[in-house]
Amino acid sequence: MNKVLMTALTALLASSALAADPAFPKAPSGKVTLEVWSWVPGLDKTVQAFEKAYPNIDVKVTNLGGGPQTYTKLLTTLKAGTGAPDVAQIEYGFLPAFVDTGGLTDLSTLGANNYRKYFVPWTWGQVSPDGKAVFAIPQDTGPFAMVYRDDLLKKYGVQVPRTWAEYEKAAATVHAKSGGKVKMGNFYATFAPWFMALAWADGAQFFKRDGDRWVQTLNNPTAKKVLNYWYGMIKKGHVGTLNAFTSDYWNAAGAGQVVSNMEAAWGPGGYAGSLKNKSAGQWRAANLPQWTAGSTVRSGNWGGSSNVVTAQSKNKEAAMLFSLWLNLSQSAITNNWTNGGLFPASDAGLDLAVLKDKTKNPSKFFGGQDISSVYARASRGVNVNFQWAPWFPYANDNFNKQMDLMLKGRLTPDQALDAWQRETLAEAKKQGYDVR
Repeated sequence: MNKVLMTALTALLASSALAADPAFPKAPSGKVTLEVWSWVPGLDKTVQAFEKAYPNIDVKVTNLGGGPQTYTKLLTTLKAGTGAPDVAQIEYGFLPAFVDTGGLTDLSTLGANNYRKYFVPWTWGQVSPDGKAVFAIPQDTGPFAMVYRDDLLKKYGVQVPRTWAEYEKAAATVHAKSGGKVKMGNFYATFAPWFMALAWADGAQFFKRDGDRWVQTLNNPTAKKVLNYWYGMIKKGHVGTLNAFTSDYWNAAGAGQVVSNMEAAWGPGGYAGSLKNKSAGQWRAANLPQWTAGSTVRSGNWGGSSNVVTAQSKNKEAAMLFSLWLNLSQSAITNNWTNGGLFPASDAGLDLAVLKDKTKNPSKFFGGQDISSVYARASRGVNVNFQWAPWFPYANDNFNKQMDLMLKGRLTPDQALDAWQRETLAEAKKQGYDVR
């Protein structure tokens, strides 16, 4: 090989390594112990590589299980001014509620914005809505794509839908040819972020901060378009409303009673783990159907989380170093994917070989398809400007109430969204927010 070519290849490999592993901040001198609250499976093993790279920093991981109990304990410690960890995991949708406590460190003061370029753009928007202050480091994501049964589409003579119009037509065909026994899809009526991700993909905005004020539009035109679209198929019996993550849903999916669904990047792992051998090898992933044919792939996001550094931490520099390493180093991203199915927020992480391993789940369950490339494309097509509000926990719960009334025929889709907007707005004002 000639010397010029060798030099070029060496430079290329070096730049690739830098893209995945940037130069992290210098570790503080002296012995440091970090307390980390996280629900990521196997994180205690992942941190061993960090401690090897930074022998003066010990990391103690506490897994509180995630969900309400974790958030309640964290909020309590932040408000009390004592007892909080150095680093904590918080989902994007719930981050603003913690920011408003004043208990989180603005990481921009520690140079966090220097690492913005290493993350998929929309993820940085989740932790830095104004583009200046940075309240967390993005960890994992849930960009939306469509999963489907390849064998069933072929059985019913249906092509993979590329648009929502094609999807609706396919739903009618499947219903007719199966005698109503098979649903084209499923509407998750008890997960507001699932619905919001569908609207997010078409540019919907539900919350927006305007200085010290907020604007809430849960009943925005795009949300109404999306909900009416799905409700129309529900009324015709073309899609179902089985609750997510239940045995009813998994049994239907495994038995060929559900042809497709819209799932986040972490969803395929659930299919592989829950269905096991039932329908193994028959599933595939494709781009989320688009509203406009031939358009650039646009997507929304469901789930994902970030790592915050609390204001109580006495080791903020080390805490931010750990948070950056955890979400930008190849070692950590690989372990987080392998042990916990975390789809990376790092742009370079989206292209890591471990995500494309067709011999292991979830790709193996999906017929050996490189599904990570589908989800990487989705992640890069997520709208950057989407925001959440501090009172989202209430909005999240109230959504279930309105969807239940809609499915019982007591509210139209428009009325359900109007009620969601009205009742959530009242609660936000009750909590003291200046919102309209």
